[in-house]
Amino acid sequence: MPICVCTPKRPALATRATIAVMSRLARVTAAVVLAVCVTLAGAVAGASTPTLKRVSPPGGGGYNVELPSTWRFANASYPSDHATHLWFDPANALRKMLVVLSGCAGCALQEGAKAGVPQYATNVQRLSASEDVFQVFTDDDPWTANGISILTRYHGGVDGYVSVELWLPPSQHALATTILNSFRLTG
Repeated sequence: MPICVCTPKRPALATRATIAVMSRLARVTAAVVLAVCVTLAGAVAGASTPTLKRVSPPGGGGYNVELPSTWRFANASYPSDHATHLWFDPANALRKMLVVLSGCAGCALQEGAKAGVPQYATNVQRLSASEDVFQVFTDDDPWTANGISILTRYHGGVDGYVSVELWLPPSQHALATTILNSFRLTG
């Protein structure tokens, strides 16, 4: 019983034909792989620039900020002179923003904008008499937090401060800058 009914009578022609077909197949495969890579690269690029949405904590909370639309809010406050708000990405809790709103006027008056800068912060820079920016390295997060400390005022007098710390991977530094630049005190 024959194995192949289409056995060529001229093997040399079959070899040239096979090479031609394989060559065309290789070009088509390369084109398909390139198209898939371009499509995936576009999807990854789109995923790395999330849609931002201006949000405030429930009940107002004294500020608003532009965050990725998928991020969630958690109130981590306890009875004291400050409120602690945590915003986080439910897909990766290491991507987060911590906002501390302090009513400690004495702290703010004594230390100025540095009142909201963590004692272990590095690269502290003064933006104005009311604002400092900083970076924070912690053991519990692989990424450096970028932050800002802002003195709060009531009727012209200092009445506390707000400290914002934002953890995102280094590849999303532009997003971190956009988020921190969007932070606004209200009321």
